[in-house]
Amino acid sequence: MNVQVKKVYRNDYLNIISALFKKLGLPQLIDHLVPVDPQCQTRVSDAVQAIIYNMFDGRQALVHVERWAQEIDLEKLIRPGLHPSWLNDDALARHLDRLYEADIHKVISTCLIHIYRKEGLSLRAFHADTTDKTVYGAYESASLEALQITHGYNRHHRWQKQIGFGLVGNEDGIPFYGDVHDGNLPDKTWNPEVLSRVHEQLKQAKMEDEWIYVADSAAMTKDTLAQTKAANAFLITRGPSSLRIVKRALAEADSPHIPWSEPFTLAERNGATYRVWETSSTYEGHPVRLIVVESSALDQRKGKTLEKERTKEAELLREEQARWERHPFSCREDAEQALASLKASLRPRFHRVEAAVEEIVRPKKRRGRPKKGAEPEVETLYFLHLDVEFDQDAWEQARRKASRFVLVTTVPKEWKGQPMDAQEILKL
Repeated sequence: MNVQVKKVYRNDYLNIISALFKKLGLPQLIDHLVPVDPQCQTRVSDAVQAIIYNMFDGRQALVHVERWAQEIDLEKLIRPGLHPSWLNDDALARHLDRLYEADIHKVISTCLIHIYRKEGLSLRAFHADTTDKTVYGAYESASLEALQITHGYNRHHRWQKQIGFGLVGNEDGIPFYGDVHDGNLPDKTWNPEVLSRVHEQLKQAKMEDEWIYVADSAAMTKDTLAQTKAANAFLITRGPSSLRIVKRALAEADSPHIPWSEPFTLAERNGATYRVWETSSTYEGHPVRLIVVESSALDQRKGKTLEKERTKEAELLREEQARWERHPFSCREDAEQALASLKASLRPRFHRVEAAVEEIVRPKKRRGRPKKGAEPEVETLYFLHLDVEFDQDAWEQARRKASRFVLVTTVPKEWKGQPMDAQEILKL
């Protein structure tokens, strides 16, 4: 693709984003939330649009945005009369400060609510998650109200300076709430807080209908369950494997009488297949549904762990075979005792082991040359013989168990006139 074609494609791409931004009325809304300063040549909406378009066009540092603005049709993309030199890094930084002082989270929330109402987007279910960004340098917060860049354990379990990001979006992945938070804020604290804020946003927008909150296993806490109920919402989360009710559900799922569903898929083609089974329990005083899910897409880490266990077990069994083949017993009784002890100690997961006492009669070794015509002496020895065979059925069963997880939900079985069975919960 030559340079000219790239430039045309780039301009068309930015024009589409600009047209969408203006169609939604976001520049006017931003300037209403953060009023225009008569002493400034630019507006907050100019800075916001310039930074957003720049991010879509490759993302430069603020100090380079002014130079980038000279390469695009700024007046068409943002507004007539806007000069690239006005978008220098000092001007952009001042507008970012003004956004923060005007309560950046409120500005973002108001804009997102405006988009949802204007486009009639789905408010049925929201997915929430966090991530972190490691930073370097000596950061000192000016006040307790400012963002705290502090040490915390990041996703790689390293103790580093970081900030946190949180995002809540609907079923189509369209953001509804976003925040930047302190570097060491745990998800177990963030979930109840964000539930309260999303509920407040819905109230302000007069969208107070029931909704569903979907989050990872950090949401399985007493505070989150209580706040979910207070926010007129229902929770779907993954049950931590350490919880007693989750262990019980997984153990019960192994019973032969469990009525698993027929296999199904959620993708149109080449997708994983699932089976589900549901039970119920209570947690911290809240009634919950427990949905055991079995997926054909075995987690890569779990698969590697199982392979390592199988290889290690095979090596240990080969060592046992070689050891007992070199260890004769003179007495059958001693051999039988050793056999009983060996059977009690060997508990292989992925192999079948048949062990038995093997009797061998052989010439007895003597020093020196035997006398001519003398009958050779013989001795009877006893060995433990191990017959090891890979157990394919046990291996498949272990893989199935490793591919199981438990969803915990407070969503009723019928909600808003629609059945909410286990399969529907997994879809969400």
